[in-house]
This record gives sequence, C-alpha cells and structure tokens, in this order.
Amino acid sequence: MTEVPVLSAGFGEGHNAAARAVVEALGRVSAGQLAGQMHDLFFAAYGPEKSRRQRDAYIGVANRHPRLWGWLYAGLDRLPLVGASLPFVRPVERALNQLLDATRPPMVISAYPLYNYMMARRWRRDDPARPRLITVVTDSVSVNRAWHRAHSDWYITPNQATADVMIRQGVPAAKVLPFGFPVSPQLAPRSSARAGEKPRVLLMLNPGKRDAVDLAASLASLDIALTITVGKDADFREAVVAATAGKAEVLGWTTRIPELMLSSHLVISKAGGATTHECVAAGTPMIVTQVIPGQEAGNARLIVEHGAGAYGLTPAAAKAAVAAAFADDAKVWRGWKQAVANLGDAGGADRVADLALRELALR
Repeated sequence: MTEVPVLSAGFGEGHNAAARAVVEALGRVSAGQLAGQMHDLFFAAYGPEKSRRQRDAYIGVANRHPRLWGWLYAGLDRLPLVGASLPFVRPVERALNQLLDATRPPMVISAYPLYNYMMARRWRRDDPARPRLITVVTDSVSVNRAWHRAHSDWYITPNQATADVMIRQGVPAAKVLPFGFPVSPQLAPRSSARAGEKPRVLLMLNPGKRDAVDLAASLASLDIALTITVGKDADFREAVVAATAGKAEVLGWTTRIPELMLSSHLVISKAGGATTHECVAAGTPMIVTQVIPGQEAGNARLIVEHGAGAYGLTPAAAKAAVAAAFADDAKVWRGWKQAVANLGDAGGADRVADLALRELALR
C-alpha cells in the first residue's frame, strides 16, 4: 500500500472538505492500493490552540471586515506575496519537510496553495526525487493566481469555467483538469425534490452573518417546510428557535447535510466553496445570502450567472427570491433545477483518485 499525503488547512471550509473527499476516494477507487492521509500542517506546527486562533482570526476578518479581506485577496492575486510570506511560516515548512522525510511519498495532493511554494523551495522541477504534485483548486470562476505561481504537475478545477480562467492566466491547458470539486459520494444520487411538492428549504446559517436571525424569521413566515442548521453555538441556536416560533426545524451541528441537500428544493447559504459545490453535486439550486469578496464572489457567480439560483443578500431579498421561485407552478425553480444539473456532479474526488492511481502506475 502506498501512502499519499493530502495537505489542507482550516482557513475556509472548502480546503478541508475537498481534502477529506479525496482521502476517502483514494482508498475506495484504488481498492486499497493507495492510502490517503490528511494533514493540516498548521495544526501540526502550532498546536490546536494557536491554529484555532489563526483560523478564527481569518474568519473574523473575512466576516466582519469584508472590504479589508477583499483588498488582501486582490493583493495576493496581483503580487507574489505568498512566496514572500514563507519566512513567517517556517514552523509549517518544517512540519511539511518532516512529513516528507518520514514518508518519502511518490505523490502529494494539495488542497491549499501555500504548500506548493514550500515544495518548490525543496526540489527543482527536474529533480527525480520530487514527488508528483496534484493541486485541488477550491476557487471557482474567480481564481487567485496564488494557486498557480508555484509549480504543480496538475491543477484540478471545480468546472470548465474555472479551467478556462486559469488557462487565460497562463497555466498550460494540458495541466488543467476540470474534474469537479471533490465532494462526498453521498451526494451522487442527486436531489429527489420535484415540482408540485410543498417546497422544502434548507437554510444554512452562521452567526457571523449579522442579520442571520432576521433571515430565519423572514423565511419562517413563508408557506414552506424550512430546516435550519446553525452549527455549534448554543446561544445562536436559541435565538433562531425563538425567532422562528415553531415554524422551522432548527438543527445544531449535524452530519445530515448530504441527506438534507438531497431532499431539499432549495439551499440558502453563504457562497462558501464546499457548500456551493455540494449544491452543484446534489443538483439542488441555491440562493446566496452572503458573499465574502474574493473566492466566494466566484462561487456566487457560478450559481447566478449559470441560472442555477439567485442572490438574496438581505432577509427581504431572500424571502422574495424564495417566493418567486415557487410562484406560477414553480416556473423559476424548474429553470434553476435544470441549470444546476448541468454544472457538475459528485464524481470529482473519484477522478482525482483515478489520476493518482494511473500516474503512480507509470512511475
């Protein structure tokens, strides 16, 4: 059995979600020939408490100061700042080198671009000891150039639109593979929701959205079957329960997200990388309630510009979008449903695993 490190980091939901799906697929597709091992090297370098504070600081800036985050994101896109930042994350680089020394892997899969720069410092491209590198890009449509300033043998993109952007940015077309965003195979059956049924709506809330409770109350006033997920914050859950006054099922942290997506007519959420592409894989239209400048802007554009959903950036706008979707025999929703079915599927992780298996057989 060959071990393949799958590298991730907790800065945003998409990196870890993609890495977990790839790890699962490696074992399943290779029939035990490959064993993916997920590594968050910030956790390894700094320990649980400091890495948690780093993650919370990132989320805090992105949610509370989106304009500042937008400027930072644009700077990373225009300037080679990631490479210049390596001296400030030497503990992470040491953790990566220790992992590579201990495992000597023939291949590495990275779902976080910083690691590519560290590998480029360690090996020349023509060094026969260099592991093959697959980069799983978790941005959609708006791709930050930080993803491809450091070498990778392949770049896996969530869709063809994202691949086209990277090729226009100068990445050789042969290295860009639009395999789809890696998601859980639980989403493969596609949504079972049909027109004519009472609309089932999944609202995925987080306390970082300032009008989250108002949004829940607004949607609860509609004639829909509303399920709301609120995460682990008990006080936030209590506020949402009070605001919806028994007109919604309110769940805390749950493992039922794939099941809920597959049974829902609509998902209403921020445009996070994992959530957006899970909706695509499930074939469930989406109403976008929050867009953090940068990577989430591309996720939102993927949905809205392809006619697979709409923006609902205020409680009133989200309520109006839901009402319009199911008016006139669900005419708008039917169009969204057809459009989202054409955006992708749940096979991205398996395609990455197939690539790894083929390439390692050739070495």
